[in-house]
Amino acid sequence: MKRVLLSICTFLLLVAVHAQQKPIKVVLLGTFHFDNPGLDVAKFKDADILSPQRQKEVTEVVEALKAFAPDKIFIESPPDQQSRIDSSLREYKAGRMPLKGSEVHQLGYRLAKELNLPSVYGVDYRDANFPFDSLMKSAAAAGQMDLISFVQKTIDTVQKSFNEALQKSTIRQMLLRENTPEDIRLQLEFYLKLLPVGTSGNHVGSYLVSEWWRRNMVIYENILKHLTGKEQRILVIFGSGHTAILNEMMKFNSNIELVPVEKVLKGGK
Repeated sequence: MKRVLLSICTFLLLVAVHAQQKPIKVVLLGTFHFDNPGLDVAKFKDADILSPQRQKEVTEVVEALKAFAPDKIFIESPPDQQSRIDSSLREYKAGRMPLKGSEVHQLGYRLAKELNLPSVYGVDYRDANFPFDSLMKSAAAAGQMDLISFVQKTIDTVQKSFNEALQKSTIRQMLLRENTPEDIRLQLEFYLKLLPVGTSGNHVGSYLVSEWWRRNMVIYENILKHLTGKEQRILVIFGSGHTAILNEMMKFNSNIELVPVEKVLKGGK
């Protein structure tokens, strides 16, 4: 009986301590690739991010993120590149290295310098398979022309919409566009609609989707392993396809308070 009471008391104490912990405020900043490496299925126009006008727009975004004042910044680079990240960040801070066009440099490095943060943390995971070609071949072999049409139409629509918006929008406006609830829902919906691809016994659709989720689950794991419990606010800068899934995972963590990107980019913490 004493052992049962002790277990109950210990459990209640843990619950009380957990309840007293203030959730970490998290901004999941979904981005497009500023330097357009051409790795996405859809092909997007270059944002000309190093031009004087775009640099002014990037500065405006950095100033908005600076007001959020994250304690740590997480970026779309693998953990095994951390020493290179730290070295290049030191070089940039010392004025010995110009920034490249990527969002990692333009947002992550700039913000780290402004806030005098010692590092930005690479938490990406790339050891996952994405058999898109096999998926499309399996859909064709199964006669799933509606699915093929859906994929092609979605890619064409996203590509056309992005390229048109890029011509008339600032970087802040483009980022707001990437992080609307509607865009997050579409990112999730697209992949889940690929589940039925293939004939009976061919699980290429489920495999591709599960690999995409697994990659993002490891990214989430990597973020959690960097947290010490002392952080009040963190910023995650990743492609919007990643942040859409991270959002789904993080919203079930009671130690995390997700802060809408719109709130930060339009002012306020």
